[in-house]
Amino acid sequence: MSAPDRLLGAIGLCRRAGKLICGVDLVCTELRKHGTVTVQMVLAPSDVSDNTRKKLNDKCKFYGVSLVFLPYTAERLAAAVGKDAPIGAVAITDAKLMQAVKEHLPAQE
Repeated sequence: MSAPDRLLGAIGLCRRAGKLICGVDLVCTELRKHGTVTVQMVLAPSDVSDNTRKKLNDKCKFYGVSLVFLPYTAERLAAAVGKDAPIGAVAITDAKLMQAVKEHLPAQE
């Protein structure tokens, strides 16, 4: 299994475990309500709009949550978590599953 497949598989595992919040609005709402109490990490596809990118960046920076832009499109991220429509962001809510996803992230520059 290739590295990208393992990363998407780990994200899909978070979804199956019920430890993933899907969608920019739901992620931002969860950050506002609970901050780092529930949200461990936010992942976003590379093709999000500039406004969404800024919104996620600002929220994550304010609440001290790490934000990672994935080298995938919104459609590919949606397919990994079993959704039909493109997804602008997902949030992992479990620390151990976040570590599993971090192991498969490509090196950040």
